[in-house]
Amino acid sequence: MQIQNNQNSTKLDSNNLSNLFSYETDFVRLIHRLHKKPWRILYFGFIPKKLRKKYNLIADRSKQASVADAWEKIINLYQDNKIEHFQLKPKKAFLDQKIIWQYWAQGINHGQLPEIVNLCFKSVDKYCTDFKIIRLDDSNINDYLDLPDFVYLKKQNPEFKHAFFADLIRLALLDVYGGIWLDATIMLTSPIKENITNSDFFMFQRSSEAKNKRYWSEYNSDYFGWDSNHRINVLNSFIVGKKGNIVIHTCLDLLLNFWKTQNNIPHYFFFQILFDVLINKYFPDQKSIIIDDTLPHLLQSKANNFYDQAEFNRILSLINIHKMTYIANSLQNSFYNYLKDNI
Repeated sequence: MQIQNNQNSTKLDSNNLSNLFSYETDFVRLIHRLHKKPWRILYFGFIPKKLRKKYNLIADRSKQASVADAWEKIINLYQDNKIEHFQLKPKKAFLDQKIIWQYWAQGINHGQLPEIVNLCFKSVDKYCTDFKIIRLDDSNINDYLDLPDFVYLKKQNPEFKHAFFADLIRLALLDVYGGIWLDATIMLTSPIKENITNSDFFMFQRSSEAKNKRYWSEYNSDYFGWDSNHRINVLNSFIVGKKGNIVIHTCLDLLLNFWKTQNNIPHYFFFQILFDVLINKYFPDQKSIIIDDTLPHLLQSKANNFYDQAEFNRILSLINIHKMTYIANSLQNSFYNYLKDNI
């Protein structure tokens, strides 16, 4: 593996960054403590669920703010050339081919994939016939990318799970080759529209004009929110990027610096928080077209409900790109069972 950078790669903490993301307010630390033994029994036994949810939300917003502050410091160091700038190189030549990238760490063996992943792959094969579809796993990533050695060393840290490694490689592939990244749980119900595929950069983002905001906030309060303190405002499961796009390249460089200097994940959505800081404070002119990120979740939110043809048609009239999730026990006559029979 080659390290593609212009500085001494062994100097991992030249700017004392290792503790940059470790700050937590007293309230955040208190809530974390109350979720652990021996306090957990008392906390869940005597504090009403509604109040616990409120406390968790306050703690999460506080944590998001501290992570955003840390990212802003790293971005400023990056802009001042005080941390590394990377330049990964392609290992394949695709000329002008349109590429879709997908990744499943454990191996692309259809007999062993989760059912929902098989369904999603099948939908991509059906509706992306004019694309070169490249599905990667941990055994063949090196055929396409030479990531810095510190990435693979850090990958041995159990905190740096497959999902966070996937955050990194999606940016690397799009930066080096361009194309479209689809998570393994993205389902298509018709071809991707040209106004999206032809974009220099595109991600579904939070829209102030989204409908049913209360419903979505209750459906997934960790991800959805519209208040000014909510920093998780982008879906990174579907990304379009031209080769070398400045937003993707900058995100990649910043994430590589994170992997190089950090040993803990400060927040599950730390990538989304990075994007929120970067796009709003540094690249406001690069936001791309804003398409409401509740839309790709519509089908997911109905998946285990009883199937309704009119509702299905309504969803498909709004969106054809769907972020799905795992369903352990699907109901008979559900949307999910309909999809299994009709994809």
